[in-house]
Amino acid sequence: MKAWHSLFLLLILGCTSSKIITYAHPNATFDRYQTYRIASHEKIAEVSAQGYETYQRIDTYIAQALEAKGYQYHIVADLVVEYKISSGLGQDTRNNYYDRYSWYYPDYSARGDTQQQMELLIEIVLKDRVRKKNAWTGSADLTLKRRRSENEEKIQLKIQEIFDRYPYTAKQ
Repeated sequence: MKAWHSLFLLLILGCTSSKIITYAHPNATFDRYQTYRIASHEKIAEVSAQGYETYQRIDTYIAQALEAKGYQYHIVADLVVEYKISSGLGQDTRNNYYDRYSWYYPDYSARGDTQQQMELLIEIVLKDRVRKKNAWTGSADLTLKRRRSENEEKIQLKIQEIFDRYPYTAKQ
């Protein structure tokens, strides 16, 4: 089921311009949530130190967004944050005309102008730790280019945009 959900989101997002989708799951008790923690990425650390570093940065962006909503970090938290990043290579081919099949038949005449770029889908899930059910899901797609500093800023802004659509705050 999860694979179909991610594939569905990827198809929707891949066919349109940048989108953010959020969803509050039924029966979530947002008025009771006050704390959060982010699920561990230890398996990524075993595979790639650079990948683990990237996830640590994303953890920081998510923590900042949740703390801005009044949530506090706690090891035994009300909400457990899990997220996935799906990626693939894209090709930015400049077309001067509209062709409804251009996604399938790229314009090879512009070969010298093409740039490799990475297309990402970020899916963030807030899970109710006690009930072990999803409370809220937010996702966004974005395109990254070669400049790393610009990419970090894009990812940070996209995560902020996702949480801008999270209408709940921690009850104090």
